[in-house]
Formats: sequence, structure tokens, C-alpha cells
Amino acid sequence: AAMGVQGLWDLAAPAGQRVHMSALENKVVAVDASIWLYHFLKAMRDEDGNMVRGAHLLGFFRRICKLLFLKIRPVFVFDGPPPRLKLRTLRLRAQQRAAEER
Repeated sequence: AAMGVQGLWDLAAPAGQRVHMSALENKVVAVDASIWLYHFLKAMRDEDGNMVRGAHLLGFFRRICKLLFLKIRPVFVFDGPPPRLKLRTLRLRAQQRAAEER
């Protein structure tokens, strides 16, 4: 199951544009902390495919250093509790994960 609001990128695409990182110099940029956490926990693996210990901390540290080196000031946004409308989706994801682990 895909994460996020289905079809959101298709809807927003006409208003978006790619920007080179240098264009963000001396700017404040909002970062979705949840996406970074998810990415680091899934992507940072050792030679045996196991999650790297402290992957979330290491990943955050490296990216923050890179942004600061480029003179980009990150502001981190953390999600609040999920809306009630999403509870069914979250339950289904948990059931799918449990089934995959068996």
C-alpha cells in the first residue's frame, strides 16, 4: 500500500517546478521529518540487509550537515496524531505487515 494521499502529486504537479539546491541558498525550508525517518529506516542497510543501528540519527545528521553546508536552513515539521479518517488505513497496513512477517 502506498503512503500519503493517493493522487496528491498528480493534482499538485501542474503547480510544481524543480528547483536546483543552489536556488535555496539563504532560505528556510520546511522538511517533513516523517518522510526522512521512514526513508532512513528503510534505505540504510548493512551488507546483510539489516537496518543500520541509529540509521535515523545518522541520516538526519548527514542531511542537516549537507543543507547547512549549502546555506539552507531546515525547519522540521512533525505530524500530529493521524486523523480519525485514516485509522482504517492504518489498521489495514498493520494487518498487512503482520501477515508479511509470518
